[in-house]
Amino acid sequence: MKSSKKKQIVIAGAGLIGSIMAVALASKGFDVTVVDGAKNQDRLERNKGRTYALSRTSKNLLSNLGLWDSKKLNVSPIENIVLSTKKKADDTICHLAEFNKENSKFDPSSYMIEDSYLRTVLESELDRNKKIQLVNSTEVIHDETNSFETKIFLSDGSSISTEILIISDGRESGFAKRLNKRFFKKNYNQVAIVGNLSHENSHNFIAHQIFLSGGPLAILPLQGKRSTFVWSLPTVKGKNLSASEGEIFTNYLKENVGDILTNPSLIGEKKIFPLYLRLLRDSIDNRKVFIGDSAQAVHPLAGQGLNIGLRDVASLVDILLNGKKLGLDLGGVDLLKRYESWRSFDRISLTTYTDLINAVFSNNNFYLKALRDLGMNAIDRSPLLKDFFIKEAAGEYGNLPDLMKK
Repeated sequence: MKSSKKKQIVIAGAGLIGSIMAVALASKGFDVTVVDGAKNQDRLERNKGRTYALSRTSKNLLSNLGLWDSKKLNVSPIENIVLSTKKKADDTICHLAEFNKENSKFDPSSYMIEDSYLRTVLESELDRNKKIQLVNSTEVIHDETNSFETKIFLSDGSSISTEILIISDGRESGFAKRLNKRFFKKNYNQVAIVGNLSHENSHNFIAHQIFLSGGPLAILPLQGKRSTFVWSLPTVKGKNLSASEGEIFTNYLKENVGDILTNPSLIGEKKIFPLYLRLLRDSIDNRKVFIGDSAQAVHPLAGQGLNIGLRDVASLVDILLNGKKLGLDLGGVDLLKRYESWRSFDRISLTTYTDLINAVFSNNNFYLKALRDLGMNAIDRSPLLKDFFIKEAAGEYGNLPDLMKK
């Protein structure tokens, strides 16, 4: 076996959250080692075509880390959010509520960003930053933990010891399985069809959420005359629709978006994902902490998946930086419990919030739909309620970590 090395902090997983975690820790003077089973190019290709909605506080985080460059990232601000529903009687799309930039009094509450641009910026930073060591093309086989350190054994025969292991290995976390971590899980019996579109008209940086009988359809603006869509549907219906040919699919899409998009056509392939709620009952273990999708997975309806993970990042940086200043053991139980205490309420409330939204907006019950529409119209007429929901979308709630402040 190759020799073992001792590192201050090790991150398992170089996805978006793991990579941003590394940059954030390095910015505070920590030495970080990131271990990932893929090569740089594989990570660039892995989520090609995928897009994310970033909240205003997530933008603050990237800005504070020197990663925010709207041109390099090809950012598309969301200037307006329009909620609507489709009436069965005449297939017309009816307005429910609207949230525009003026409601927020500040910058846009959200931004659309494409995976390929963000990943390119991150890979460049990982390669450039002297405080970060990236170990590619090797996976963690198993780990051993004692009172002083965690030791991970890698597939290339080497091993690394560390004070604290930060786990960011995705929804199907191998670490969580090996440690027999307990989850709260709820299967929505839904799938999300996602993809990108080109169209002839300008979207004017408006995000649309259309509540259809089969499930909600989000149309989100990208740079140029392009948009991304996320369509949540019952599993069988979604699989059948996803399997249809490109022209058949876009024709069906046209029938459901009205005049929002003119002559939309698919860019690249559409993808389909099963939808479920998955929440670790506790995100810490002996000298280990789970962040991002390895700790929680939520319904995409509220567009909060990446934002919750970035809040994990900023919160953990605050905790570890405070511990470093006090000379505490970075992987000690006291620091990890502080992190868990801080994040647990937020994680539970956000997952409950997205679960409730899905229950309300994916339900075809006549009376519930009527109440939902009335509620949306009431919000549309109330500046105070609009302000509340804009702040929620912007991530401006609760005890904000320092890196998420402007």
